[in-house]
Amino acid sequence: MVAISETVSRPQSRQIRTWGAIGFWGGVAGALSAALLILYPAEVPLERFSYPFRGIGFTIAQMFFAIHHLTMVLVVVGLLRSASGRSRLAAGGLIVAIVGLILLSMLEIVVLTAADAVVGDPLFDTMSSLFGVPMMLIAIGLVSGGIGILRAGVWRGRERALPVILGAYVIVGVIPALFGPNWLGRVAIGIWCLLFAAQGWILWRGSLSQSEVE
Repeated sequence: MVAISETVSRPQSRQIRTWGAIGFWGGVAGALSAALLILYPAEVPLERFSYPFRGIGFTIAQMFFAIHHLTMVLVVVGLLRSASGRSRLAAGGLIVAIVGLILLSMLEIVVLTAADAVVGDPLFDTMSSLFGVPMMLIAIGLVSGGIGILRAGVWRGRERALPVILGAYVIVGVIPALFGPNWLGRVAIGIWCLLFAAQGWILWRGSLSQSEVE
């Protein structure tokens, strides 16, 4: 009898691969956008919230980021459908991460109201601090969900550790870098996007060592 996955039917697998493909290209686009933000000639002072853009450029960038975060949601949904098994820890953690990513996407639109704010303005400080909430939800959700995936045993290969890495990197890489020079934060975010691209690639190409039954 042909071996099949315990948790992923063939129709589901096609859907998950589609989500993975979207997540892969979204991750690549996110990394390229991080590079663009580093290299783009600044149109406004560093102290301005919309740096390095002004006007329509900032609006376009924020709309892109909002959509980009939704491609990351698809990757986590793919993990939920293909790797969580019956683990409540995996399912609960991944759902928390999804909520965090959706909130992050919404926040990218909300901060358009702070485009002209500068360092020291209450609006600048408020909008900057709001990013901490969804980022911590994403980190906690991916770490706990990733641990659940490891315990569920649906995936058997090395790829099963990547969800934990995605969450841990937010804590040890992204958040500390955001308190440093602007370029360092962009580099850290770019690396995080590439890690999401790697997770999307795994889902897309079906490169999974899954528990199977005969």
